[in-house]
Amino acid sequence: MPKTDSKLDDIEKTVESKSADLKNSIELINLSNIVEKMVEINAILRIEKIFEQKIVGKNPVVNVIVNDGTAKGLLSLWTEEIKFLEGIFEGDAILIENANAPKKFKDRIHLSLSKNGKVSKIESNLPKLEEMLENSNTKRSDFSRKLISELKEGIGAEIRGLIVSIHSKNPYFPVCGICNKKMTLKKGYAICGCGNKVDEEDDNLKWLFLCNCTVDDGTKTIRATLNNNTKCIDFKKIKKMIIDDEDIILELNRQLLGLDINISGITFYDEYLKDISFRSNFWNKTDPNTEFELLNLN
Repeated sequence: MPKTDSKLDDIEKTVESKSADLKNSIELINLSNIVEKMVEINAILRIEKIFEQKIVGKNPVVNVIVNDGTAKGLLSLWTEEIKFLEGIFEGDAILIENANAPKKFKDRIHLSLSKNGKVSKIESNLPKLEEMLENSNTKRSDFSRKLISELKEGIGAEIRGLIVSIHSKNPYFPVCGICNKKMTLKKGYAICGCGNKVDEEDDNLKWLFLCNCTVDDGTKTIRATLNNNTKCIDFKKIKKMIIDDEDIILELNRQLLGLDINISGITFYDEYLKDISFRSNFWNKTDPNTEFELLNLN
């Protein structure tokens, strides 16, 4: 079973023990407990980042990233609401009252104020912003085993699952040594938009494997990008097939579909899919002996 994050537990306990006076007067909620379409939200948060004011539909708006240690949110302040930020700076603790959560975006809850909503600067025993960010960075570099259903944006993890579909049409391709962009294969050579031209069989020509697939662990599916860092694929064979103008997708389907793999990597928000995806650092076929040892440890 995945291990509990003790730092997150400590932060959640800290958030729950905020200012007794406030708890007696209003009901507070953690960002991690807010769901889409929730109303009458009261929460104590820290300002992580204040963006420059911009105009949307002829109205000024300032977006603010807020953080309480359990999750992050995006607070949008419009027109007259912007004045609430006077005297408030990044790192300050704030109390938001009577807010709404119209939607979830990039795994962050989006907050806006109701007609009677307000924002005020307060003293709070929330962890300092630096501590929150350090904890976030720790989670990003923590590659412990997790279920796909447990994944959130911007964390490191190892997942195990079956490859159930492959989506890339050209997952293996040469990369330009000058501008580091994808090159186009012609008869006998690879050429880049920058003008660089290299023999297709040149040993110094770099090839990159980026294969988008869907992985299923029984709790959920996720789109994952697999890279060259694996022992599962004979890349010399795949390269030869490409040069000989053979269909590598049939070969990859034969090798990969249904394969039980472990992937270590980072989650990110995919703008195209409008969902969390997984980018691998390295991946390999699941080793039954290692899995047996993990079961014994848990």
